[in-house]
Formats: sequence, structure tokens, C-alpha cells
Amino acid sequence: MGDISFSNGISNGNGFHGNGHSVGGAQRKSCWYEEEIEENLRWCFALNSILHTGATQFQDIQLLDTKPFGKALVIDGKLQSAAEIDEFIYHESLVHPALLHNPNPKSIFIMGGGEGSTARELLRHNTVEKVVMCDIDE
Repeated sequence: MGDISFSNGISNGNGFHGNGHSVGGAQRKSCWYEEEIEENLRWCFALNSILHTGATQFQDIQLLDTKPFGKALVIDGKLQSAAEIDEFIYHESLVHPALLHNPNPKSIFIMGGGEGSTARELLRHNTVEKVVMCDIDE
């Protein structure tokens, strides 16, 4: 599960908890996102702010403004396709090799398109006339 840590101790029951750290003996307040990738492996990074947190019928969501990566979407405690600054790496790697195997793709269906970046990459190909995307939320 991903956790978002606040230095001010705010807790709303969605994995948010207080946290601060010390640099050179001085207490420094920071907000951090932390996610366990697997046992003995976690990654974390500092936040500028939490832009949105909520739940739908299907999933818990957070939209974060991270210091190193910009905006990042977290669904059910897992960071989705990296973040604003490098999400293209995931989506380009997903789309372009697949389209190279079809010399004339015209109509494409995306199951679970999320934030729309896969559709964006598909529409960069001149032969693509139609993209239909279906996702679990409205």
C-alpha cells in the first residue's frame, strides 16, 4: 500500500500519517509518499502538495504534486505509470512497438485506459482513425 506522510500529523484514515525528518540537527517538515514495491524494497519521494484524495465505487485515488516528478496519480495505493515528468516512457513503450507489427492500424480498443495517455500515443499514428477506450470508472 502506498502511504502519504504529513509532517503536521494530519490523519484521515486513508494511509496518511504524520512524519518529519532532521537535517543538520534542525527539524525539517516535509510531506512524503512511500510505496512498498516488494518486501525489503520501498520507494519514497517528497511532495509539494496533495491535490485530491477520494474514493469511487471501484477504487481509492490520490492526485499528488511530487517534488521530483510533478503530478502523479495513485490508485489503490499504487503509483500509476510513473508520473507527469516521465509517464511517456511507459506509454510509448506500450503503444509504439505494438503498432509497428500492424502496418495499417485504423481502429483500436483500449481496455482500462486510465488517464488517457495510451490513447494520446495511439493518436500520434496517422493511420489510426478511431480509438475506443473503456475504463472501470465513469
